[in-house]
This record gives sequence, C-alpha cells and structure tokens, in this order.
Amino acid sequence: MAQETVAGPQLRVLAIYSGSSTLAANVSIESGIASVFSQAEKHSRYEIYGEYRDVQRFPGTLAEQRFVDALVTKYADQTIDALMTVGPEALPLAIEFRTRVAPEAPIVFGGVQAATQTQYSGVAGLYGVLSSFDLRGTFDLARQLQPDANRTVIFTGSAAFDVRWKSFAEDVMSVVHDIEVEFVSGLSLQEFRDRAAMLGLSDILIILTIFEDADGRRFVPADAVATIAEVSGAPTYGVYSSNIGRGVVGGSYSSFESTGMVMAEQALKVLDNQSHVETSVTVPVAAVLDWRQLKRYGIDAEMRPPDSQLLYYDPGPWERYRLQIALALAVIALQSSTIAALIVMDRRRRRAAEELGRRRMEMARLSRIAQLGELSGAIAHELNQPLTSILANAEAGSAMLAQDPPDIAEVGEALRDIAEDDRRAADIITNLRGLMANGGCGVEPADLNEMVRSTMRLVSSELLARGVTVRQRLSGDPLVVMADVRQLQQVLLNLVINAADAMADETTRKLTVTTERGDGDQRVLSVTDTGPGLPEELRDNPFKPFATSKAQGMGLGLSISQSIAETHGGTLRFARSTSKGARVELALPAP
Repeated sequence: MAQETVAGPQLRVLAIYSGSSTLAANVSIESGIASVFSQAEKHSRYEIYGEYRDVQRFPGTLAEQRFVDALVTKYADQTIDALMTVGPEALPLAIEFRTRVAPEAPIVFGGVQAATQTQYSGVAGLYGVLSSFDLRGTFDLARQLQPDANRTVIFTGSAAFDVRWKSFAEDVMSVVHDIEVEFVSGLSLQEFRDRAAMLGLSDILIILTIFEDADGRRFVPADAVATIAEVSGAPTYGVYSSNIGRGVVGGSYSSFESTGMVMAEQALKVLDNQSHVETSVTVPVAAVLDWRQLKRYGIDAEMRPPDSQLLYYDPGPWERYRLQIALALAVIALQSSTIAALIVMDRRRRRAAEELGRRRMEMARLSRIAQLGELSGAIAHELNQPLTSILANAEAGSAMLAQDPPDIAEVGEALRDIAEDDRRAADIITNLRGLMANGGCGVEPADLNEMVRSTMRLVSSELLARGVTVRQRLSGDPLVVMADVRQLQQVLLNLVINAADAMADETTRKLTVTTERGDGDQRVLSVTDTGPGLPEELRDNPFKPFATSKAQGMGLGLSISQSIAETHGGTLRFARSTSKGARVELALPAP
C-alpha cells in the first residue's frame, strides 16, 4: 500500500531516459519535468525517480535486457503509479517493465516523433508528447538567412542513432532540388572539423547528431557540434535546441525544457484521473537564432523570420542608450548653439568696444583740441617769449660781431641763449603737436613729475593771465607709471582749466598741483583750487556726461578724464576732505 500523507497517498513516477544523465537534452527535459511537479498543487505527494539507459555507450539487446532486469529488481517492492520515457529507445523498455512490475501504470513518452507513436498504436495506456525534429524548418531558415547559398552540407555521425537520423534526413531532403545537398558521414571528429573549415559563406552546414565518429570515439552531440562549429567557414545550423549557444547560427527547435514541462503536465492529468487526456500532444517549434553567430558570419539579423527568437543579443551603444545619447546630443547641440551665440555676441561686443574706444579717443582728441583752442592766446604768448628772446640775442650777436675787434665771448653767450630758447620753443611745439595728434602715443613708462612740468609750461601763461597763483608740490622721487602721456596731459589740462574757471569770481586764486605716493604704492596726482567747490547739483555724480555748471561748457571734460583714468587702471575722484575749494585726485597703479 502506498504511503499516506496529509496531502493524500504518495504517488511515484519513474522516468526512464534513453541517453546518459549528462546529455544536455536529458538535463533540460529533467529540469522541465521538475519545475512542473514542484509547482503542482499538493506537490509533496509526488516522488520522481530517474533512470538512464545510456544507449550510446551500452548498445545492444543484451544491455537492454540487463537494464530492464535491474529496474525490475530495484523497484519490485515499490508501487509505480506512472512511467515517463524520454527518447525512442526508452519506450519499449518501459512497456516491458510495466508488464512485469506495474501493469496498471500509464506511460507518458516524449522526445520522439510521430512515427514512434504509430509503431506502438496498439499498446494501451500510452500518452505521447511528440517532438518535431524540424530538419526541414531548419533548412528553410538557413535558406532565408542565406538566399545566395548554392550548397547544403549535412554532417551525421556513425552511431546507430546517427545512422537513423541520416536515413530520416535523406527522406526529408529528397524533395529539395533547387540547391545541391551533400551528406557527409563516416569521418572522425577531426576530419569533420577539417571538412567544415574548407566550407565558405556560400555553403550551409547542418549538423544532425554525432554520438560516435568513424574512429569509434563517443561524444555528447552538443559538444561535437561545438567543436566543429568553432572552425566552420560556413554558417552552421543544428536540429536540437541544446546546440544553441555552442557555435551554431540557430535552427527550428522544440525546446527540450518545454518537452519536459509538457510531459509533466500530461502525467499530472493522468495521475489525477482526469476524464479526457489527449493521447498525443505536439511540442511547438520556433526559430531560435544566436545573434553572436549572425554577426560572426555577417548575416543581417533583419532577414530572420519575424516570430523568431534572437538570443545573446548585445545591442550597440545607440540601441542600449538611445534615450541617454539623444538627450546628450540635444544638450551638446544646445550648448554648441549657446556657445556659438556667445562667441558671436562676444565678437560683436568686442567690435562695439573697439568702436567705442575709437570714438572715445576721437572725442578725447577733439576735447584736447578744444582745450588748446581755449589756450591758444596763452600758448602763443608762451611761444612768443623764446622767439622774442632768440631775435634779441641774434641782433645782439650781430652787433658784437660788427665791433672791431668782435667780442667773441659775448657772441658765444648769445648763441648759447639762442640754442636754449630754441629748445624751449621746440618743446612747446612738440607738446602741442602731440596733444593735437590723432590717437595716443602708446603706453610706456612715464614720470608723473615730468608730465606735470611739461603740461604746466603750456598753460602757465593762461593761468598768469587769469591771475592764478600756481604752486607745484612734486615728489622728490620719480613717480613712474605705465601710461599714454598725451592722455594724462589731457586729464591734467582739463583739471587745471576747470579749476581756473571755478576761481574766476574769487579774489584769491590759488592752484596747487601735487604728486605723491598713495596707499598700496599708488601714484597720486592731485589738483586743488580755492574756488567755491562742486555745485550742489553735481556732487552726487560730477563725472556724469553733459553735466556742467559752465554756461558755454558741454560737460564732457570730466567724463572723458574719468574714462582715461579707468583705461589706465586708475581712478579719478573728488576728495571730500577739502574745506575750501575742490580737490581732484588721479590715482594710478605702480608699474
């Protein structure tokens, strides 16, 4: 009596496999059987046993009989409720075992084709799970992938099973006439490899099974296929799903694991005494392809059947990261557009800045000319002095030469005076020419003290005419700055003239020009007057363009002066500490 459990009586199922326990097909089928039973309701009721005939290594009738006898002895004291067989060789063994040990047990057989079921159609209690070893489907798949192929080569081994496969394949391929078909058998494994290596891309290679080669060496067929496929010059196909991933392009398969699952489902129905259980179920086939091998042989994956399964697919960066790449490209495009726009804007800004600089320089030049125009009388007077002196010395020299004897010493003194006055006049003219020139003289080292002296010489006559007392408090040491001297002269001229204008109504008119070292080793030039100081309306922003307290002024002098100071990296400001008048300070950095 079967052992009782809380789930019901224990049910024992004996699975008999034609091949060995390590055969890839048997491993997959066993996995499919186990997965279904483990998920079945009350799965603890079922106890599965497995036995392996290993017909490839132990062929012959005597070995079969010994195997059955061993099973009878082993399970004589067990109640076997159902039998399952895998492969055509296992079915007759299970029928004999059932007769001797478990006459009522149903048999679910799989891993066989329809011809096997027909052979045992008169035997009761058989439930077939038929596999379609789809050689024709595999051949048609190869033709679809290789439409330009002109030959099909089919390899089979030398074992009895291999020979049966070849006979079956010859029947299937006998109707093919549009391409050469060549069967190759009776070779050693190395000879199979050599022959495969000689094939080309215009050939189709289909490997059936090689359980044994011509040298009598036995193999696991999937291993033999892998050994040949790795050197094959032609795309290689197989007829078993266990070949996929072993170097074949693919084939039309019914999965071994699916076969095991369908067999287990049939067994459960029979064990549950369901009223209607189909005596024949066919495991569906499907095209399965290895993407790596398609790539190896340069076969376009787009040529595969639309319902095929593509394994080991490794998408390229675009397919794998399409969204990320698209976003990155969009960001790069946006950034590139932004950068291009910024470059264009920067170029426009620089052109505008250059144009503005040119306009400022032109405005500064015009301002200098206007200032010099205001000082024209004083400059003429300043220039007239050395010219008058030159004339007087020349006349005196002529008179001395006319004496008898001529006073050579006095003549020499007169000539020296003429030369000195000439240099003085030349300096005045040079300064005037520089101030009126278009553009600047360039940035170069310049001494503030010397710049003040040369500029004040130009304006000294004007200040004297206006009754302005000038005091120069210059630093005892040279105060060198990197500057355009003409522009600094323009700033000083503007400050001095503004101060003189501011003191026009004052009784006491004093102007002090100072140079000194400031904070942080700055060079500071200041102009201080005794006028009324800044008007109230100009105190907030005295450098604002067009802001002026003069009736005839344009209000650009201080604005231009501040721009010149900033161009030189300095500052121009009104000092607030002065109690009387105004004090303007120009601070420039040390070189």
